[in-house]
Parts: sequence; structure tokens; C-alpha cells
Amino acid sequence: MTVAAYVATAQRRLAGCSPRSWHRAAMVDAAEVRAALAGGDWRREQALHTVTDVAVFTVRGPRGEAGVLKVSATASGMAGLRRERDVLSELRSDPQMGDWRSLLPVVLDAGNAGDGAFLLTSRLPGLNGREFPLASASGLTSAAIDVIAPLHRRNQRVRRVDEELLSRWVNEPTDQIRMTLRSEWGIDRLAEALRADLAGRTLTLGWTHGDYHRGNLLASAAGQVTGIVDWGEAGDQDLPILDVAFWLLATPGPGQPREFGRRVAARLASGQFWTPAERHLLSGMTDADMAFGPTLLLLVWLRHVASNLAKSERYAGSPLWLRWNVLSVLRQVSRG
Repeated sequence: MTVAAYVATAQRRLAGCSPRSWHRAAMVDAAEVRAALAGGDWRREQALHTVTDVAVFTVRGPRGEAGVLKVSATASGMAGLRRERDVLSELRSDPQMGDWRSLLPVVLDAGNAGDGAFLLTSRLPGLNGREFPLASASGLTSAAIDVIAPLHRRNQRVRRVDEELLSRWVNEPTDQIRMTLRSEWGIDRLAEALRADLAGRTLTLGWTHGDYHRGNLLASAAGQVTGIVDWGEAGDQDLPILDVAFWLLATPGPGQPREFGRRVAARLASGQFWTPAERHLLSGMTDADMAFGPTLLLLVWLRHVASNLAKSERYAGSPLWLRWNVLSVLRQVSRG
């Protein structure tokens, strides 16, 4: 193996992207997959790439209908599948969401499969957002911001940031990181800074997707959004601006580091938390003033990192992933 090939393989594994890793990570065996498919005479077609504790397959029904099967046998994976089932059922049953509901997969079946759980949904048309060239990123971003807006307005209300919100937004994710690192290592300083800036603010809360990036968006070749998928982290009474901010951060621009944490650390070091173009896009969001300091940037990073640590043990088990995506940011927070 050449040096270049070795480095490429190592990077994929460190990022949880090894093409052979889905089976082991999801702790799913063939019997559990067969059990999930048995109820409707579905047949498995293709295993899809995943970086969580959930194995994902395209499947085909007895009358040719296309579906997506997700199976997991870990506690976090099963909880995510049940959450996704509940979210999709709630959103699709809400008549106030109107035609927007056509962008959501339909839950076809869900339940237990051996020692695990499964979720079977319809398969939506369109290309995965990651398949679009970066040259068309601005157009896709505009479409993505427009199409998620109806969700953000659902059950919208103004609320003063209290201890319950601070615990959910700051304490719980920082505790997840502290437990992983087994030390304070700048986490207390991060938590104190975020709590000090957020406490007492009056913010507009609504529904969020929770993991809104190009890989969870489907679109036609012309760039028209045809679907939004992976709803396991969606929630009510959350900050809608976090969805848009994460979308903007999730894809590295030209010359930027591949690792999410290193990109966030570079912004903290430079003091330019958002580019002028990003700030312009964020200005259309409620609570857009958050884009002028580090708090929004750190909240997006904190949620992303804590979510990854909860979704798969592979992240906590990778010293390089932790160095690039966690310690690099905490180092900048400590210096600040």
C-alpha cells in the first residue's frame, strides 16, 4: 500500500467512514436484518454508508415499492430510531404543515428485531445533497434554508432562557464531553462562558431538525428539494438558528480543514466567527444577533460533538478524532 493510500484509509477509519464499519458499529447481525424484513416480505438491496450505530439499507417491497430500512442493537441507536418514528408520525399527521409533509419519509413499519429495533420508511426521490458539486453549494444552501423554515415556525414561542434550557443546551452536552475525556480540560470554562451569555436572553424557540446538513437533504438535478431525512435528533422548543448555522459549518470550503472541530477552532483563533456571506444568511433568522459573537459557533460545535459521542463509541475510541474535533476547540476556549 502506498503512503497516500494508507493515509486515506486511516482518515476514513478515524472519521468513522470505513466502508466495512457499518456492520460492526451498529452491532447488527444478519438475523436481526432478516427479522426486520420478514413482516412485509421486503428484500434487502444495498447497505448504505453510515457513521452511527444504525445500519441502513435500501430495500424493495413485494410490489416494487422502494424503502429504507434502519436497524440497530445499541441503546443509543434504538433510541434514535424510536425518536425518528415518533417525529415523523407527529409531523406527517399535522394538517397545519400542509404540502410540506411530502418532503418527509412515510413510516411503513417499526418495532423490535431480535435484540435490536428497526424502522422502515418510504424512500424519497432525489439526489443526496453530498452529490452536488461545491460550485452549486450556494444555490443548494438557499433552497435548504427556505425549505426548513416551515418546520422552524411550528409551535414557535418566545421564551426567556432559564435553567432548564441551560441544562439542555450547555450542561448535558458538556457533561458528555467531560465523561469522554475523563477530565475538565477547559470544559468548565466553556460551560461558564456559554451560560453567562445565554442566561436571561429572550429567544424564539421552535422545532429543529437537529442534524441539518447536505447528507440529509434530497434534491432534483435542478436543485429543487425533494426530501429531508434522518429525523432522530429533531426536537421542539429548540433554537432554529442552530439548524442553519450547522448547515453552513458542516461542509468545508476550499482550503479549509476536513475536520469539523479544526474548522471551528480556526474561526475562534481568527476572531471571525462567521464570514460576511454566512452572516448575511443568518441575518434572515430570528435571533440573528447571536451570529456576532462566539456563542452560536460554540453551541453548534458542542451539540455536534456531544451527539457524535452519544451515537457511536467509535468517536470516543479515536484519539485523533478527539484531538482534531474536541481538544482543538477546547484549547482555543482556554486561550480566550
